Amino acid sequence: MPLVSDKDVEDALAILGDETGAAARAAHEYMDALTKSVLADLMSQSNESSVAARENWARSQPEYKEHLEKVGRFAKDAYRWRQRYAAAEAKIEIWRTQNANARAMERVR
Repeated sequence: MPLVSDKDVEDALAILGDETGAAARAAHEYMDALTKSVLADLMSQSNESSVAARENWARSQPEYKEHLEKVGRFAKDAYRWRQRYAAAEAKIEIWRTQNANARAMERVR
């Protein structure tokens, strides 16, 4: 019995064709890029005199912490999809190897 069946390969190809992972990665990259803007907006609201003090104040604000939590959630989703893609690619590679080995065994007989 093969480690990876034809059905497993069909499922893996469906995963690789699913654009949800690309959307998850794009959303994570967008939120990550937005971090600097969120920080700058908050820094502009600070009454502190030095840039370092304004940055420290901004990083301590609930809005900034909430933004970072959102970035983390988007990152987790993007990494989950990356793992799904890697697993799908591994299944396809195992299936290819199984089939190549089976063909080689047929030639030997």
